[in-house]
This record gives sequence, structure tokens and C-alpha cells, in this order.
Amino acid sequence: MGMVNRDDYRFLKIADALFAVNQKVNLIGVILEYSIPKKSKGTDWFCSLRIVDGSHDNRGLLVNMFADTEGKLPKVDVLGDIIELSQIQMKTHNGEVYALFNKKFSAFALYEGKYGQSCNPYQTSSRYRHRNQDMTFVTGLRRWVEGFQLDTGAYVS
Repeated sequence: MGMVNRDDYRFLKIADALFAVNQKVNLIGVILEYSIPKKSKGTDWFCSLRIVDGSHDNRGLLVNMFADTEGKLPKVDVLGDIIELSQIQMKTHNGEVYALFNKKFSAFALYEGKYGQSCNPYQTSSRYRHRNQDMTFVTGLRRWVEGFQLDTGAYVS
């Protein structure tokens, strides 16, 4: 018997994910901001991103990411690149909804943004599994971001 075709990897629009607090979701978005990786208070490494898509493009969604080592965190080439996030948990803190990347079960893939041609991500986490239909979403975001004004003041923090 073959694998059951499950809808585990359906991407939510960011606007819809804001209503999915305490649930695991899959998102794909354009990176608006990112922070340089730092050591957390514990043993992990930490960085944060802010992502947007056509449904939610004002402030974007904050994504907090944790990993065992700095090398397991995303290394974003340029603002405007695209990140695919699988099995991330939606949370809320002080009234702001954010996404939490859990090193035990979440996965990511980074793609070139606006001017990218490649169907292959330039960085992936160990849990990432490529699916052919993902490219449809990446291509759609590449087209969308052509008309979106990235705030060039939103550099690395």
C-alpha cells in the first residue's frame, strides 16, 4: 500500500496563520528583516526573521528560530529572499502573534528571491523534504515581490 496523500504540507497565508495560535503550520514568505545569529540564554543559538506575503505585507510576521549550532540557522543572502517553513508553531507574546521554529520538528529551506531562477534552495535544514509543488509557491512569491517595495532601512539587526 502506497503512502497516503496527506495535506500536511499545505502552506497557509500569513494572514491566516495569525489565527492559528498554538497550532503547527507551514508557511512560505519573503524575508523582510533578519537578525545575526546569537547565543541564547541556554545552550542554543537564536535568530529572528520577519516575513511577508501577499496576504500580510505591512509589518510582516516575526519568526523566532532556535538551533543547536549557529550553522543550523538560516544564513540569508539578501533581504527579499524566500523562506519555506514547515511545522512551525504559532505563538503569542504581549499581544503579538509570532512563529516559533522548533529545532526538534521544524524545517526550513531558503531560496533566491526576486531575481532567482533556481528551483533548488541554497540552504536547507536537516529535516527539510523537497516537494515539486513547492516551486509553484516560490515562483508565485518571486512574481509578487517584484511589485513589493522592500524597506531598505530594515537591515540586519
